[in-house]
Amino acid sequence: MREACFGYLSLGGICSYGPISLLSGLNPRPLHLFLHFFAVAIYGVGRLMLPFPSPQRTWLGVRLILSASGIIFPIIKGEGVRQMFFPATVPAYYRAPPVQ
Repeated sequence: MREACFGYLSLGGICSYGPISLLSGLNPRPLHLFLHFFAVAIYGVGRLMLPFPSPQRTWLGVRLILSASGIIFPIIKGEGVRQMFFPATVPAYYRAPPVQ
């Protein structure tokens, strides 16, 4: 996962701007965190499958996706699915104050 994260950030452009803006607090949208997190995992699986897939590499790819799911899904459950992905549908007294 560490190598996949480094490789993903080395791509530059949106692959580096998105996660860096999340880490620095410039982009507090949880959906972006979710998408970039799984983009890193999928990038890692793609790197595992090069130059050709094998059963062992496929199994490592499945384990990588499962471990990524085991990290992000408890966070989503703790925060609330509706609050993370559909913040406009949450009543105003449950919302965080707007970021300026």
